[in-house]
Amino acid sequence: MKNILLVGASSDAAKSLYQNYKKSVNFVRLSRFSEYSNVEGFDVLETETYFKSDLKYDGLVYFPGTIRLRPFKQIKIEDFQTDFDINVIGLIKIIKYYLPFFNIGCSLVFISSVAASIGMPFHSSVSVSKSALLGLCKSLSAEFAPTYRVNCISPSLFKSQMSERFLRNDAAIQNIKEKNPLNMIGDSNDIASLIYFLLSSESKWITGQDFAIDGGMSIIKK
Repeated sequence: MKNILLVGASSDAAKSLYQNYKKSVNFVRLSRFSEYSNVEGFDVLETETYFKSDLKYDGLVYFPGTIRLRPFKQIKIEDFQTDFDINVIGLIKIIKYYLPFFNIGCSLVFISSVAASIGMPFHSSVSVSKSALLGLCKSLSAEFAPTYRVNCISPSLFKSQMSERFLRNDAAIQNIKEKNPLNMIGDSNDIASLIYFLLSSESKWITGQDFAIDGGMSIIKK
């Protein structure tokens, strides 16, 4: 049975991944919410709060992220720094800490965003952080090959606790659907199934890639 480390395990996509595949995978979960974590008081920026064990890992998924959608002039420098710390620096700290515990063939999956590949108003902070993840993915996939694999997935807005404020009523939901080529809003199971594929041996010849899971938004003009 593979050992998979889930960082930010309270996210809806992480919860779906855990619930859907926990019978076939041993998940070690890290979250600031204790009910979703193997440790108490987890803070992604503080290595002393990390799960400590001699366990070897076959995969790592990094879920922590932010959705700060505001006009550029309203976003403070501190906001950019906070978003970058959570999205990027936290991931770097996690990888540096757990790298000695990766098995050969370990698969790393980062969560980027459609905002890293197409220009979207009010997404400047999100775009900065998530674009950095794409760069890190490509660089590490080259550096770690052939020992480990590194891939990104880039969702558009999908149904989750983090996005619920943007799906506050039927009109808002319909507006988002109409902007999507498939006239749909994804859900956490859509994200979880792709992540599981990238963690599995079925994707053993895939690394350094960014997978858009966005109903075609990043490719198709509607």
